[in-house]
Amino acid sequence: MAMDAWILSAPLKVLRQEDHPYHETTLATLGRHELGLCRCETAAGMGSELFLDGQSIFLPGASAPGRPWFDLCRELGYEPARHWDWDPALILFHQVIPALAADWHEPPLSLNAQGLPDGVLSLAGLRQTFVEAVARLRRELTGPVGAKVAETFEWLPLRAVVFHDDAQLPLDFEGTGPCGRVSLWLGIHRDRPVVIDGQSPASVSRRWVVEDLGDRSAAEAFLQAAGLEPEPPKGFEAILQSALKDLCHWMEGPLDAYRRTYPVGIPWHHGRRERLLGRTIIDVRFGDHPMLILDDGTEVAISPDPVPTWEHGGI
Repeated sequence: MAMDAWILSAPLKVLRQEDHPYHETTLATLGRHELGLCRCETAAGMGSELFLDGQSIFLPGASAPGRPWFDLCRELGYEPARHWDWDPALILFHQVIPALAADWHEPPLSLNAQGLPDGVLSLAGLRQTFVEAVARLRRELTGPVGAKVAETFEWLPLRAVVFHDDAQLPLDFEGTGPCGRVSLWLGIHRDRPVVIDGQSPASVSRRWVVEDLGDRSAAEAFLQAAGLEPEPPKGFEAILQSALKDLCHWMEGPLDAYRRTYPVGIPWHHGRRERLLGRTIIDVRFGDHPMLILDDGTEVAISPDPVPTWEHGGI
């Protein structure tokens, strides 16, 4: 496992591996939790079952890991808005399980082109859906301004999906999830994203808006985030708004399916205060812009200027 890509705030430690015919097993710890990966026989043939603290959290055929895995990811610092391109399913299948099964004689699971078991819904699938929707825009938009709008979205990949859960919100009409908000984070750089905010799950009144525009227009915000010339051509704003509406409409079905893999009531989106509260400084990076490195990977800028002192005493 590439530890430089490891985003959880506790290490994965493999304790023991056993190799019996068709019953290969690995035991490990992740923070204060215990993990076990065991080869087993399922209705579809040989597969693997994953245990967390003695509780089964995944068998082949499931669309997502069980809730305890989501709780553990949140406990160990995972946040969609900060850890771009990752979600609990990808952390599990791209990092944890490969490490647990590194010395197995057979692959623990049959994986598809995304490196996931068939049927598992993840951010990777949603990002692919977004790419296909942008390609559809490219085919449908005409003229130089339409091509410019399509190019803008091509430079703005979907990086994160944030569900603004609140355990106190009423459940939706199927009783499976809260009627909360969902945010799509697009961008090249983490410090320069555009965030599109909408309601989840879908309804006839769903509306998508671009967050935190300040005194900029949506056209300026999208062009700057894409790293393109920030001066929009004439007619760009209207075509952008129409394209944005179409893109979000095409994404609604996959988004709702993905939403239902997430358990209700886990506070994925935290403000800056909650992210910093209780964290430990593990390193300091000096330079023109000194940074404190926290135990969850967060980088906090500090002022290099000395604190002013009073001329005549005092604290």
